[in-house]
Amino acid sequence: MPFEPLPSGNGTGGAESLPERKPDKVAKSQFILTGFDQTGGIRIYAFECIGDGRRIDYTVEVNLALIPGYGIRIQELPLLCRELLQQRVEPDELSAVTFTEQHMRSHAERRTAAREEAALRKKPARHPVSANLGASWRGPSPVTPFR
Repeated sequence: MPFEPLPSGNGTGGAESLPERKPDKVAKSQFILTGFDQTGGIRIYAFECIGDGRRIDYTVEVNLALIPGYGIRIQELPLLCRELLQQRVEPDELSAVTFTEQHMRSHAERRTAAREEAALRKKPARHPVSANLGASWRGPSPVTPFR
């Protein structure tokens, strides 16, 4: 489904900061990626929201030059954009949203915290109890007398 790219005047594409979404409405709406367009270093993802018997088109604009600084791979962007829409969008509000540097920073912090938590839960490596591990079943070593 083709769509028109967002106007690029001030770099936000006319997108505004959106209010937090109520959790009960998140479960009712489903966002489906319908495509993307790229102009220069800006990628615009198009989504269709299906919920409450209506279909609403949304776009999310991402500055690709910023993502390497936060360790975000380009393959992650569609899911991150969908997550942003699921958390932020209310029906009849703005249909153009920007995945800002603050969102990228927040994602990087959550990912770092999850890795640290996983490292704490990881079982420590098992070390041998003694240096003579297995000596009991190998039997005594032959003794050579001194000459």
